[in-house]
Amino acid sequence: MTPPTQTLQSILDDVKSLEPLPQVAMRVMTLSSKEDLVPRELVEVIETDAGLTAKVLKLCNSAYYGFRREIASLPEAGNLLGCSTLVNLVVTSCTALYFRNYGGQSADAARRQWQRSISTAISASLLAEAQGHVDRNRCYTVGLLENVGQLVMERFLPDLRQELEATLASGATRLEAEHAVLGIHHGEIGAQLAERWDFPDVLVEAIRHHHQPSGARLDPALVGLAHLAEMAAQRHEQAEGRAPEAYEFCESALAQSGLSRERFEELEPRLAAEIRRAEALIDL
Repeated sequence: MTPPTQTLQSILDDVKSLEPLPQVAMRVMTLSSKEDLVPRELVEVIETDAGLTAKVLKLCNSAYYGFRREIASLPEAGNLLGCSTLVNLVVTSCTALYFRNYGGQSADAARRQWQRSISTAISASLLAEAQGHVDRNRCYTVGLLENVGQLVMERFLPDLRQELEATLASGATRLEAEHAVLGIHHGEIGAQLAERWDFPDVLVEAIRHHHQPSGARLDPALVGLAHLAEMAAQRHEQAEGRAPEAYEFCESALAQSGLSRERFEELEPRLAAEIRRAEALIDL
């Protein structure tokens, strides 16, 4: 099946039209790579944006973090949570806007998509912690954004969903169906968006290859963990009866990530527990 040229061009044009992450978020992500980073440096950047400051404090005071008293200032939040969590809160706050206000999907569909992204991000961070050699911040960011290309696809799925479902029914995988109907799959769309946002090449690669991790060259372990994180989130959704399996498990991700299948399966109950705790973040 040859995809309509206009559809493919419209998708690529839509990528170009999506506004980038705020400069504050980009500065925070850049700072996060510093080995000697201290919370004060992050706080000084975040405080330049009053709206973002309010969102970060709201997240700090959510049930997920379980503080017994209210966190009233960013310096206090930084000292209690540390740099890693503070960076994740900034990226989460800034990214939520796209999932809630982009595309023509219903409010319920947008919420489910955001919930899946949060689940994948948390899983990615915990898997990186268990693996021990990949930066948790970077893993969290990849997990949160690896499916951002689906936002762009949502603009076209209402008209093409029937064709996509027919292609799936013929035996194609979801990635094959996306490519056949749209001319591009969501990983490539997300990667082009990440390039437009001037993300580091290693993050672009992870978004592009998170379903086909063997294609990674810059940081195979990061891409492997990104894939495993989505599989963990997908399995949690299935166990909760919220969604059927959408994507196939790629065995090469285990070797690339440095985790054995046994270790991954041992971690799944913890991942599921953290995902359930994170429900408190979904509506913030």
